Amino acid sequence: MTFIPTDKLKAGMVLDRDVYLFDCVTSKIIMLRSGQTLTQLYIDKFGELDILGAYIHSKEETKTIRVTTTVRQPIKRELKHEAIASVHQVYQMFNQVAQKINVSSINQTMNVSKQLVNSLKNNAEAKISIANLKLYDDYTYNHSLGVSILSIAIGLELGLKTQDLYDLGFCASLHDIGKMSVPIEIIAKPAKLTKEEFSIVKQHPQKGAEFFSKHNLANIRICEGVLTHHEKYDGTGYPSGLSGEDIPLFGRIISVADVYDALTSVRPYRKPSPPSEAIEYIMGSSGIAFDLMIVKAFLNKVSPYPIGSCVKLNNDEIAIIVKQNEHNPLRPVIRPINRPDVLLDLYVQRNLQSTVIEDVCNVSTSEDF
Repeated sequence: MTFIPTDKLKAGMVLDRDVYLFDCVTSKIIMLRSGQTLTQLYIDKFGELDILGAYIHSKEETKTIRVTTTVRQPIKRELKHEAIASVHQVYQMFNQVAQKINVSSINQTMNVSKQLVNSLKNNAEAKISIANLKLYDDYTYNHSLGVSILSIAIGLELGLKTQDLYDLGFCASLHDIGKMSVPIEIIAKPAKLTKEEFSIVKQHPQKGAEFFSKHNLANIRICEGVLTHHEKYDGTGYPSGLSGEDIPLFGRIISVADVYDALTSVRPYRKPSPPSEAIEYIMGSSGIAFDLMIVKAFLNKVSPYPIGSCVKLNNDEIAIIVKQNEHNPLRPVIRPINRPDVLLDLYVQRNLQSTVIEDVCNVSTSEDF
């Protein structure tokens, strides 16, 4: 018996354990019986609907089944690819003179931002799973997409007006454009930067803001957001050492989204942090690096353990995530695989205070989130 992640499943494999899926519409657990044979349609559904994988016993006889479920996610793969492409086009214009600036590329990026906002508004209850933001190995453009979506989600939770959300999404998607002025050997260095190298990197917010203002490509709020996304709430950030609400709102929002996405991404000098650890870092930095109001909004929109995820507890028990916890995303409601009639609320039940989620069984391979 082996747990096989979704991207490794093949038609003809046979389930060795029952699989429990949470149906968000009926609020019921759907049980797929041990011994059922996987078809390609079934595997494709796993990939579409955030199913992590399954325990497989290859010696079982095969038989055909059909599986349907109703969980859908707000951002489509095609829109993600369009977002990546539009950001790439704008980045390529960074060192060009005004006569060569293609305003249509700027407009396309804003149009994509509007589509992202509308998709998230239409799915206001959806939680963001960081595992499903990752489309490419290219960190720069992948990071731009992730920060944009996370920032829009935070803005929605804060109740920002639609036009503000459009501007926020645009600003977040291009917040790092100033890094085009940083030599690639510094950006991709697989080791700690020297003091001199870091001083060069610290210039990128100002370089990015200057790009937009010099060519009249964005309004003042967008320029301010790009300029201040590395400021810290306690005044220890850069480039100006602003603190508290002196940091523009866009900068405070993008700061949280930027750090979370960066921590959970592969970098030349380190492995990605698990989403749960990144969330703990964000929570622990409230009032220091980040605005507490922004952090609370972030916690209401981001989930380290999406509904339907398979997780391992510190007592070695395997469970399925059934419900998010709005007070603490690290302690959701779960249903143990071997006790399907039992629900455990890791936040409310006092006898479970020492029970924690130790790991996810595997990383989701869904194209949507």
